[in-house]
Amino acid sequence: MDCRSTYVGSNPTPPSGSEKMRPISSKIWRRWLFYLDLVIIAIFVIALVFLVQDAYLAGAYSGRGSSTLQDLHLWYMIRDVAFVAVSIAWIFYRFFKIQFDLTKVPW
Repeated sequence: MDCRSTYVGSNPTPPSGSEKMRPISSKIWRRWLFYLDLVIIAIFVIALVFLVQDAYLAGAYSGRGSSTLQDLHLWYMIRDVAFVAVSIAWIFYRFFKIQFDLTKVPW
């Protein structure tokens, strides 16, 4: 808004719906989804490493008879499984969505 058109004490009108949001081009949208896919894959790998580590430690503490530490690492395993499940669901969704979009495009 131009400063010359306003005066002290005026309330500027809020922008309308079409002025608030610009449409995002498909190129930018695909780029952001690619970055999101990379982040999700990194989360999947990290959660899988932690899942293996926590499963090993839960078993090790179970063999030693320390039930409190075993329970703690079992809860950590539940956390890791949740991250793995959500990230693998996103990866499969994106895979099948892209495959479906490719089948719609004629040769």
